Amino acid sequence: MKKILSLALVCVMLVGMLCTLASCGTMLSGKYELATTTYEFKGNKYTKTTETLIGNVVESGTYKITGEEGDREITFTYEQDGEEKTETYDFSQGEKEGQKYI
Repeated sequence: MKKILSLALVCVMLVGMLCTLASCGTMLSGKYELATTTYEFKGNKYTKTTETLIGNVVESGTYKITGEEGDREITFTYEQDGEEKTETYDFSQGEKEGQKYI
C-alpha cells in the first residue's frame, strides 16, 4: 500500500513538474528529477527512469505538447509489452523567484 501511495504522489508531482518545463515553447530539454523518478528530454524524445526496490525501470518514447497557453497538454507515447501506449496530462508553466516550473 505504501508503494502505491508513493507512486501516486510521484505521478501527481510529475504532472506539476512537466507543466513547469514547458516554458521553452513546445520542446523540453535537459534532465529533471522528482523523488525516485528522473526524466531526460532531448528533442521530441524522453527517457524516464524510476528507481524501485528491485532496480531501475526505464521507459523511453516521444512526447508532444499541444494546445494554447493556459490550455496545454503533454502526451507521452511509449511501447509496453509490444503495444503502443499514451498518457496525456494537463500542462501549464510559469516562473517563481527566477525558477521556471511546469
